[in-house]
Amino acid sequence: MTYDIFISYKRKSLATANNLYYRLTTRGYSTFFDLDEMKKDNFDVQLLHYIENAKDVFVILEEGSLEACKTGKWEEDWFCKEIAHALKNKRNIIPILLGGYQMPNIDMLPDELKELTLKNAPEFSFSYFEEYLNKLVEKGYITAEAQINNKATSVFKFYSNENCQVLKEGKLVCSLEGMADEPFYLPVPRKGDYRFKCINSITADTQILKEHIDSDEEKDIDITWAEHKPFMPDQEWPEPTKVNGESYIVSLGNIKFKMIRVEGGSLEIGATKEQEDCAETNEYPAHTITLTTFYIAQFPVTQNIWELVMGYNKSHFKYKQAELPLPQKTNPYWEGSKLAAFLPLLGPIGVVGGVIGKKMMDNNTISDKGHFPAENITHDEALEFVRRLSKMTNLQFSLPTEEEWEYAARGGQKSKHYRFAGSDNIEDIAWYRDNANRSTHPVGEKLPNELGIFDMCGNVWEWTETPAHSYSVDVNPEGNCFIRRGGSWWHEEKNCRVSRRYASDHSKKTSGLGMRLVIRNIK
Repeated sequence: MTYDIFISYKRKSLATANNLYYRLTTRGYSTFFDLDEMKKDNFDVQLLHYIENAKDVFVILEEGSLEACKTGKWEEDWFCKEIAHALKNKRNIIPILLGGYQMPNIDMLPDELKELTLKNAPEFSFSYFEEYLNKLVEKGYITAEAQINNKATSVFKFYSNENCQVLKEGKLVCSLEGMADEPFYLPVPRKGDYRFKCINSITADTQILKEHIDSDEEKDIDITWAEHKPFMPDQEWPEPTKVNGESYIVSLGNIKFKMIRVEGGSLEIGATKEQEDCAETNEYPAHTITLTTFYIAQFPVTQNIWELVMGYNKSHFKYKQAELPLPQKTNPYWEGSKLAAFLPLLGPIGVVGGVIGKKMMDNNTISDKGHFPAENITHDEALEFVRRLSKMTNLQFSLPTEEEWEYAARGGQKSKHYRFAGSDNIEDIAWYRDNANRSTHPVGEKLPNELGIFDMCGNVWEWTETPAHSYSVDVNPEGNCFIRRGGSWWHEEKNCRVSRRYASDHSKKTSGLGMRLVIRNIK
């Protein structure tokens, strides 16, 4: 089988690709869309065959789509390989640039992709999608011809108030972003009854939807998830549970996260010898602290946990939230998909809007690993999160003091006296200005420090409970400014060191400011 139009996209651009597919097919264009059209076997051969026989190839580009070209690994990226194959076979390429994305400098691309920078199309706008396609037809950008005898198409339009996945007959239909403006379009070949399974990406709750559709009908499906119930401040709670062991697993229904035991002892912090060449005034003098044993979270608080506890998610990068993976061994769809080719390399994964993140799974339990960190959090909100989580779990959580934070970041009693948390080479352990590509990243993708703790440098700053002060004066507990630690995705290397201190007003919130938890109530 062949198609006149091929849609090439990264998984992060899935919603746009789906919208484009729906609009092209309903206009009568023979269009390839892999979620709907891929067979079980030899997906790589199929893809190349469809590209070779297509008249037009739409290429959907947005920030990060061509990142593999920067790293020199474009040949391992199927999106780049599709574009290269289309150029090699002289297909008519129509780029769609999302979110103000500009074509990269030609020098950034390998020889096989340089011609892409010469392609152009009318300016794209979601608000005028139909007008955009009209212009493509009028100006001859689309060379394929619509089928005169095009079949009438019925379509389901999916919306959801929370992030979730929709399945039909065991196959992934779509990954929905909660409260998205654009629906996900699912054309169906016949009228009749359909059954869908929906999986909430935050709570793992499921719904079964039974829907009927008639010929030529556009039917909205609003997937509604019950709001998370607020915790009652006046409710009676028992004595907080004490924790023990080398690590402690905290359970929140279907979500779990790990606390790492940090053995107490003495350690020098501040402008120590390995920090001196970059140390700021407020890092002096270096001094020795002595702490008792405590537990600290393996990762910063992630968005799935934040949303479960707080009932909302206002992170700047929340569209990159990781989602539930599908069971790989029981779902034949995955065996023949583009994504399946990468499973051996990535391990268990989750997908949302094309974004792929690593994740640990155990009997339908979701860990925080692979999720993006919660950010855009004020100090007051961080304290409220701690209060609610403590009541929810009967555990006594806190923000770390800055001494606890630096002690843990340096590796505690296992410290090897690195500049950063786990290495002298920041590339090993942190997402920062030079490698983050202007965004946070899923937690746990870089190496841990000596204690097995991840992301203490870079990705997001982390609030502490310590009011702003100089090492040379006493802490003022009445202050409204608090110390944050660790640097973030948009900070340069020197600001991600384990000794770097920064004070912010309690109302401060940015896309690079999150939090981490500690427990001091131990056996």
